[in-house]
Amino acid sequence: MNYTSFYVDLARQYAQQQPIAQQVGVLAGGSVGRGEADRFSDLDLNVYTSNQEQPHYSANVLFQEHVIQLHVHPLPQMEQIIDSPWDFRFLEEARIVSDPSGLLQALIADASEYFQSPQGREKMLSQAKAAIAEHRAWLQESLDVEEPLTASFAADAVWADAAQAYAYFVHGAMSTGGLLPIIRQLDLYPAYREIRFGAGSAEPDKLLGSLQAYRAYLRERSGDADAFALQSVQDELAVRKAARYRETGDPDNLAWQLYAETFWCYLAVADDQTFEQHVRELPEAMHAHLVTLGFRTYSEEQMHTLLKQAEQLIVLCEESQVR
Repeated sequence: MNYTSFYVDLARQYAQQQPIAQQVGVLAGGSVGRGEADRFSDLDLNVYTSNQEQPHYSANVLFQEHVIQLHVHPLPQMEQIIDSPWDFRFLEEARIVSDPSGLLQALIADASEYFQSPQGREKMLSQAKAAIAEHRAWLQESLDVEEPLTASFAADAVWADAAQAYAYFVHGAMSTGGLLPIIRQLDLYPAYREIRFGAGSAEPDKLLGSLQAYRAYLRERSGDADAFALQSVQDELAVRKAARYRETGDPDNLAWQLYAETFWCYLAVADDQTFEQHVRELPEAMHAHLVTLGFRTYSEEQMHTLLKQAEQLIVLCEESQVR
């Protein structure tokens, strides 16, 4: 079965039968956009409207017994893309589902040309470096207020920012699931794996159970059953992700992605509370679940190694720019 074709057809049906007000175009993203969908995939659907005041929002939608992760945005203008190309790079791997006026096709063509131009690539790398600098500042601020657990996650974020930049600039890749396989080709990976996974990742079922328990706790605590990251359907999608990595024999990749998803759940309820403050208020059982999901405090040496690796990855990006 061609799962990409199946999901593209499903997306077209949804766009036709459930149109959003002032809808001008629809793109499929993720594995469907890349043409890599498999039986474990879900459908990420980006709907664009002509209303420039349209607030961005996301929702899980059940359509013909399939989950659609719906994201609604105002149609970006080329000026916005030129101003923030790193934020819009996903347009390169998106697949047009509906575009009656041709606006999306023209926009993607212009955006792709800019992304691949020397000026565009230079600006994108500059913005990727700026994101890394922000996370490095977050790390230092966390250490300054004696929040080592938050600082440890910030160190991971610095590394992930640099790894994403490396995957894009050197390999032209944007897939989250494809990032670790790319980085594994580098000599720096064993040291990273030792820091991130130690003796090894927890069993998939244990990871899934801990994420489900943490998500349910936050959902009940927040009282917001509609919060996108906290909906129980996200657990169903995580189960499918786990099935994929069981089949491919890559438990580290699953653990890496669920670690990030756990932090995403925290952000849904964070308000002005730091991660450290949030963790302090959790019951003991939730502490145990976070440990299972990979949250722990790194040593100063481990943080330093992650930062040095991020620098090395950016150097590789810079070298690829001048070839």
